[in-house]
Amino acid sequence: MPDYHDIFWRLLFQRIDCTIELFRFLLKEKAKLLELENLILIKDIYFRKKKLLYDILFEIPIRNSKDKVYFLLEHKSRKANDFELQIMKYKHILHKWQKKEFGKLSLIIPILFYQGLDNWDPESELEEARKLKNPFFSGTKEKILIFNLGKIDPIRDFMNPELKAGMLLLKIIRDSWDEFIVGWNQVREILNSLVESKRIDLEEEMLDYIFRSRTEDNEFLEEAIMGKKVLTAYERALEEGELKGKLEGKFETKLETARKMIERGFPVYEIQEITGLSEEQLRENGIV
Repeated sequence: MPDYHDIFWRLLFQRIDCTIELFRFLLKEKAKLLELENLILIKDIYFRKKKLLYDILFEIPIRNSKDKVYFLLEHKSRKANDFELQIMKYKHILHKWQKKEFGKLSLIIPILFYQGLDNWDPESELEEARKLKNPFFSGTKEKILIFNLGKIDPIRDFMNPELKAGMLLLKIIRDSWDEFIVGWNQVREILNSLVESKRIDLEEEMLDYIFRSRTEDNEFLEEAIMGKKVLTAYERALEEGELKGKLEGKFETKLETARKMIERGFPVYEIQEITGLSEEQLRENGIV
């Protein structure tokens, strides 16, 4: 069965501008050592008539040098117990390919991109393993850079709107429905800031990812994510009249509804529209 998280992640980093900003974020000052503007995405490599397995590989020239460095990106949406072994196997076979193709080895830096869909801290796990003393061999293990999406805020940490929107969607894709919709509205705001050609391509990829990855009914998904009135399960109940009678009734019922909505992160203008309460009434009752 295809891993749709992996598919969307790959599509996102085929956008070179997104990749450049990711490297700048991850490498910090060391990014200045590389000619990131000249990076190359290496899509397919064949060694001994077999296609090599890896997620994404980038070749980047080292500034003021004839040498190049390769970045091997491996994506995991959830915990993977054998990720270090898997990455080292990929690196080993890529070194064999380099030797055959170019007659020499170039530096390969592995990066584990962890999407954070469960409770796992690969960085701590890797650090713990490195602390184990080996009485038979000396030296340290090779470095694997860790990018943990669960530990960052894409809206705060990135400037490129495509990267910002894509990272945010990867982060919220399996959140509860109401939390997902709040995040999706943020994604749509970012998409609306893009020029049409970029927006259409990215939005199509995002919608395909959502429809294949979420568990809700497709009709409900289409209604919600395309921006119609029904956004959350709570609002759906309102539209279908399940809470409409209560909202038209007692003032206290409206206040209680407003309190629940503010707890769920609804903006004030939506609370006013649905409950009929004024901003002054919301303030007087300690809701905003």
